[in-house]
Amino acid sequence: MHFLYPTYLYGLLLMAIPLIIHFFNFQRAKKVYFTNVHFLKSVKEVTNSRNRLKNILIMLSRMAFIGLLVIVFARPYIPNEQDIAITDGENYVSIYLDNSFSMENETNGRKLLDEGKSYTEQIISVFPSSTVYQLLDNGFKAQSGFFQEKAKIEEKLVEIDYSNTGRALEDIYNKQLEALRKNSPTQGNQIFWISDFQYATIGQINHIALDTTNRIHLLPVIADSPTNMYIDSVWMQVPFVKERENHVLHVRVANHSIEKSNNKVVKLYIGERQVSSASISVNAGSKKDIELSFAVENAGNHPCRVSIEDYPVSFDNDYHFVVKVAPTINIVLIGSENIAYLNNVYDGESFFKVKSYTAGSVDFSELNRADLIILEGIDRINDALATALSAAADQGVNLAVFPGSNPDINSYTTALGIPIQRKTLPKEVKEESQAKIAVPKSENPFFDGVFEKLQTRMSMPKAMAVIQWNALSDDLLKLQTGDRFLSAIKGRNNRTYLFSAPLNGLFSNFAKHAVFVPVMYKIALNSKVSDEKLGHFFSDDVIPVQLENLNKGEVYKLVKDQYELIPSQQVSSNALLLQVPKSGIEAGNYEIQQASDGKKMGYVALNYDQKESVLESYSNEELKELFKSHKNVQVYDDISTDQFSRLFRDENIAKPLWRYFLIAALIALVFEILLIRFWKTNQISTPERSYSEIEL
Repeated sequence: MHFLYPTYLYGLLLMAIPLIIHFFNFQRAKKVYFTNVHFLKSVKEVTNSRNRLKNILIMLSRMAFIGLLVIVFARPYIPNEQDIAITDGENYVSIYLDNSFSMENETNGRKLLDEGKSYTEQIISVFPSSTVYQLLDNGFKAQSGFFQEKAKIEEKLVEIDYSNTGRALEDIYNKQLEALRKNSPTQGNQIFWISDFQYATIGQINHIALDTTNRIHLLPVIADSPTNMYIDSVWMQVPFVKERENHVLHVRVANHSIEKSNNKVVKLYIGERQVSSASISVNAGSKKDIELSFAVENAGNHPCRVSIEDYPVSFDNDYHFVVKVAPTINIVLIGSENIAYLNNVYDGESFFKVKSYTAGSVDFSELNRADLIILEGIDRINDALATALSAAADQGVNLAVFPGSNPDINSYTTALGIPIQRKTLPKEVKEESQAKIAVPKSENPFFDGVFEKLQTRMSMPKAMAVIQWNALSDDLLKLQTGDRFLSAIKGRNNRTYLFSAPLNGLFSNFAKHAVFVPVMYKIALNSKVSDEKLGHFFSDDVIPVQLENLNKGEVYKLVKDQYELIPSQQVSSNALLLQVPKSGIEAGNYEIQQASDGKKMGYVALNYDQKESVLESYSNEELKELFKSHKNVQVYDDISTDQFSRLFRDENIAKPLWRYFLIAALIALVFEILLIRFWKTNQISTPERSYSEIEL
């Protein structure tokens, strides 16, 4: 037997009071009348004997009452099997209920989250009524740091739904410890973890520094089968999508299960309209790619999704993304009379917006709004133009440069930030001096879609290089002499396409060759295509969205059906940088609008974190092995909620004894009352008349 408040046992010293009263009880003498003093001796002996026994019994009953009452206040109990005192006193219990999307899986026909809620209900039912609880889920809301009574926890439990945020167990444990330290005045509190303990999100369990003052209970909810099929990723076959043309979308499907998945239908939606579908079979534990063909009639941003039917885990059945069809490409041409060749190239497509200037009449404000700036035939780049080009390059604007026939090397080097040298030319420049351009390498992605088939004897243009450069570059075209003709040089925020020969027919026939148009098309299209993802994840810290006509003074909001959100944001050049909340928002395509007038700007696609899609979890045996050195940690086997309730009571709840001692104290008090009320020792029968008086 143990005591919850052992200091109260000092009160047992009060048991000495009845003893003292018994020994020093000097009662006043009582007169008894007798007919004959002959009876005096016998009466005195009988009376003294009976009074002594009665007084001893009264003393003992009073001592028993005081002693038992003191023990009641000391709260005696029989400890449980673990020798841990969970009693009727003040208890603090912290419960973590995993509500991540992996808890959509099922066990015995029930969702894992529902099973976890049942465990939570059992936990708050086995503790004494004076217990207060913290209920923590993956949302980490501000109010979850407080302890509340049972009724409040029951209300909160009903409101818990799936969260798109996964939490590492170490972060959860630190959150619980912080709440206990702030609220609990004592140590030895109870911590519960109810989860599927998923490998991908729970983190390195063996790295958690557990204390020894609190009791930790692990309740794994194990799924019948860790089976899940989901869309891993999507990408376009060509980065630039034109309207009313057939395009191919590549879709990668993952099958995380122990069985092959056969004939699953994958569907492609643009808006709410299905435009393509295909059937796919994926081996267990592997991924497979399929192609979906589609065409879009109208230019602009289009919200899309790829969908697959899978059960019971369905949160990742849809992959949301945005396709930008024929976005406007703003091109600024600065050059000589040969600039007409370039104008003719870009006149054929409506999405090319071209503005032309001579070197001395440039509207510098247009340069920052351009996607591509082409310099053609300029011998000297003046300081004003060099400064404007540098500022545009910092904003991510690409450059394409055809040198003049007599270029000022210093001005080129300063303006482009590339070390450029002049090539030694023959005294008399003739077309016959031009060298043939070599056939490009087929593996270079720049030429995807430019040539149907590359052949070693195919017709290529000729050129004579007037400049060369020493810079790390991607050499796209080279002369057969080994000199560079076209290189792509990556800068800090942009890319510079540098030609070694002018467009002047004396130095090159490139402008009149069939290769000219597709190469210039490719340069323009690559200037619009960025590294922006088709779809984003909630786990991304910052989401960049490329939009036209962004205003730095404007606030932008996300809208989906009736839901509106104004996230943390920043405008950088033509990109809107968003910090979207990681919880409390569902996946989907969100329309970006100006908050002031609701003007539609584009779309951003948000998807759930794919870590939740990989359902493999720690087994009970693995958890027991990880925590075997921690005596204050208990891992429960896969048992029903009712079995857990009984097991927890047997192993953790102490048996209180104070009620029994209180009953015994009341019995002692009643016994004393009965003694005093019914035991009469000083009444002796006498004759009707008294003849003498004695004093006892």
